[in-house]
Amino acid sequence: MKKDNTVLLKYIGNRFQTFREERGITRTMAANMIGVTPRTLASYERGEREITTDTVEKMAVAYKTTFTNLTNYKNVLDEINA
Repeated sequence: MKKDNTVLLKYIGNRFQTFREERGITRTMAANMIGVTPRTLASYERGEREITTDTVEKMAVAYKTTFTNLTNYKNVLDEINA
């Protein structure tokens, strides 16, 4: 995995966890809602595993937000270049 991808995955993964926790959803509950195992979800949240846009969309629905808001995609480049 390239360095930029690692930074991106960690940044977005942190947002996934923050959104889940702010909504009071356990990892197991969230995993069931989006159709993955809790272990897979944990690896997304730690930025250790790449994630499909389809899965991010499912997260956004489960967390009652949008894809853009969940990923904060507009500001990702700023984080990578910081």
